[in-house]
Amino acid sequence: MDLLKRMQPLALFQEVPADKLTALAEGALYKTFKAGEMLIGETEPTRAFYVVLSGQVKLYKLSAEGKEQTLNLLGPGDPFGMCTAFAVDSFPANAQAIEESGLLLIPGPLMEAVAMKEPRLLVNIIRILSQRLKASMALIESLALQEIPQRIASFLIQALTREGEPGVNQLELTVTQRELAKILGSTPEALSRALRKMSNAGVLAVNGRSIRILDRKALAELAERD
Repeated sequence: MDLLKRMQPLALFQEVPADKLTALAEGALYKTFKAGEMLIGETEPTRAFYVVLSGQVKLYKLSAEGKEQTLNLLGPGDPFGMCTAFAVDSFPANAQAIEESGLLLIPGPLMEAVAMKEPRLLVNIIRILSQRLKASMALIESLALQEIPQRIASFLIQALTREGEPGVNQLELTVTQRELAKILGSTPEALSRALRKMSNAGVLAVNGRSIRILDRKALAELAERD
């Protein structure tokens, strides 16, 4: 695989000089993971920077009781492990492939050495970290202050916004409802009940992983409800 060619269009490496990008590509590894396979476990020692090239990966935490909370869903082009590449030696969450995935692994010392010489790379990393922080704050607010129907409505509105086209009212979930429940801090049963209630109220229609918004105004009002 031509790693340099795969890296060039990614947002993380935009405007990074060719020689610096080549150095990263030459020192990087490409690994594939099967669906359900663990990439790295929480507290596992590592010094690497990861970029998803294909498939889908989730980052999650487990409570002492075994309850799982999904923190991020990562798709092609999304990096993770930025903290372990530059500072800490253990990973702060669990990373697992949801589907067959291909990952780029850049050794932490190499990433740090290149970043010290190339401000553009650091700016790209800071931009991505800022977006992740904003998303994490929204997740914390949702889990702490919102009931399940509100969390669903907020999630759907954010997903529709990411589609980028006004008037889009159809979503195809990239995860199962069981995985969605983990993202929303719910149980599959509670999520199913809430979706059924919203469907009966004419707010949306669910068909497997496909969700069609029938009343966008009602969905927005539900998301904003105190």
